[in-house]
Amino acid sequence: MRVLPPSSQLPQAGLRGALVHALARVEDVFQRGVVTALRRRPGWRLVVVPYAGHGTRTQVHVLARVLLRRSRPADSPARPVSTFGTALRHYLTVEVPGEPVGVQVGDRQLSTTADREGYVRVTLDVGELDPGWQPVTFELPAAPDGRATGQVLVVDPAARLGLVSDVDDTVIRTGLTRLVEAVRTTLLVPEDARTALSGGAELYRGLVAGDSGRAPVFYVSTGAWNLHGVLERFIVRHGFPVGPLLMTDWGPGQSGLFRQNGIAYKTSTIAALLAEHAQLSWVLVGDSGQDDAEAYAAVARSAPQRIRAIYIRDAPPPSPARTQRVRRLADELAGLGVPMLLIEDSVAAAEHAAAIGLLAGERVAEVRAAVESAGSPAARS
Repeated sequence: MRVLPPSSQLPQAGLRGALVHALARVEDVFQRGVVTALRRRPGWRLVVVPYAGHGTRTQVHVLARVLLRRSRPADSPARPVSTFGTALRHYLTVEVPGEPVGVQVGDRQLSTTADREGYVRVTLDVGELDPGWQPVTFELPAAPDGRATGQVLVVDPAARLGLVSDVDDTVIRTGLTRLVEAVRTTLLVPEDARTALSGGAELYRGLVAGDSGRAPVFYVSTGAWNLHGVLERFIVRHGFPVGPLLMTDWGPGQSGLFRQNGIAYKTSTIAALLAEHAQLSWVLVGDSGQDDAEAYAAVARSAPQRIRAIYIRDAPPPSPARTQRVRRLADELAGLGVPMLLIEDSVAAAEHAAAIGLLAGERVAEVRAAVESAGSPAARS
């Protein structure tokens, strides 16, 4: 058993490192004070929130977070909360550091403690787990009702394809290239009113079906873990294949002032998936609005024989600079035998995937029908 540190342990150098260290210390002191005060007050309870884990039949990575939450008496009426208030609640959490936590996967049990941000990160050697989703139990000895059950995806050793997808402007329409729209979507649009990129769910389901339903899907996002539940519900609501969400820590720490660099985070996360699942070839899907093309290109340079295709959605508004950047990377990767396509909608990706044997012809028709019913191009806002 190995207990993992926070998402990055790379030391910060010079004055920047000193500033990050100082801010992290201030945050720790403040957090301890808040936790101490609230644990003494009635109406607050200790909970453990599981996140979807993943791994192989013999080793799994599990993740959860220990929080303090306000309890509402069973007989008290629920008060309406604005969309803005609900969005803020996702970020205004009270994390509990150093709390003992019990973890069980299959017949393996262990005891560990939450880190400085309340995370429980454990890599656990297990017996021969069956492929598919398996339960993982977290228990807080200090809380009378502190038991929660999460899930861990055990990748089928017979799988031959894996899919990595970005989330914002790749799965869910966020508008990160337009700050005002991104803020409005995040804070003012109700969770169940957010929209998916048309044809995306049909494309992903088709790619999974092309590997006899065994292909795992990993959603790799620079978004905060606080939004894990929101995004997980979105994926289910819109018919995307369910898979682990791999997200980031926000706030000062060893990964930086605010969060780990997006390219470095995605590159290292995907490289770890490639190393762990050596039998898989991969399709990588992202968008041009952030740094997905650069991150995916870095992965492809290191293991070109493992990457079947890279699809980059052309995020609005049109940007000649972004287009040129992606096409320059595509030209470079073509020399390595890795196709990178800048796509207008899901149909273009589906047609290419079918041409290289990853998608059945009838699946292309399903993707096309979904895009046409929503109004093409799929990336239009």
